[in-house]
Amino acid sequence: MALRFRFWRSFASISVLSLAPVAVQVFAPRQVVHATSDPGIAGPVDTGFCPVAPIPELRDRHALAFEESTTSLSTSGLTPRTARALTRFFRLVRSVGGAMDLKSAYRPAAYQAHLRSVWESWMWELRDNTEPACASLRAQVYGEFTRHHLLQTQRPVPLSDHTLGIGFDAAVTVPPGARLHRRRVTVDKLARMCGVSRPDIFRDPVHFRLIHGRGSRG
Repeated sequence: MALRFRFWRSFASISVLSLAPVAVQVFAPRQVVHATSDPGIAGPVDTGFCPVAPIPELRDRHALAFEESTTSLSTSGLTPRTARALTRFFRLVRSVGGAMDLKSAYRPAAYQAHLRSVWESWMWELRDNTEPACASLRAQVYGEFTRHHLLQTQRPVPLSDHTLGIGFDAAVTVPPGARLHRRRVTVDKLARMCGVSRPDIFRDPVHFRLIHGRGSRG
């Protein structure tokens, strides 16, 4: 009996020792798979892709000329009536001690479409976008938005007074109590005397349009 007891003790020791390496081989692969295969837990998040599309490239030569200009200002495309009204308006404002800063006049249709794209990209996709991958594009579009003096409340229309040559943007001021021929005048009174008016003073206070001209503002 004593010999049989010692034999089973020896067999048990051998069995335990032989199973120990097997246990390590079973659990090690599970740890590796768990750490590398779950996309929701492991691995760095790819921040190099911005889902917002860049602004379409300008190809129209007239639009490119406007984009590359330091002022993007041209009166050559205004209709004759609008050009005459602008010249007279400027002279009357100066005659009462006021000032006029012309911001924009004629715009090619392709350039108008570019302004619309800039506005939509900034206001709809990038203004509140905090994704690191979009930071560069966000800065670029914001620079375009401010350089073109776009207003958040005024989305450029596809066909505007500017593309039709019957509108212009100008910051105009006249002194309080300004008079012309002994009559008190305001910016809007002077504008109407010249044949232009502001169609939307509150949302777009710098935009003037030829009276009875057909088109859309902005």
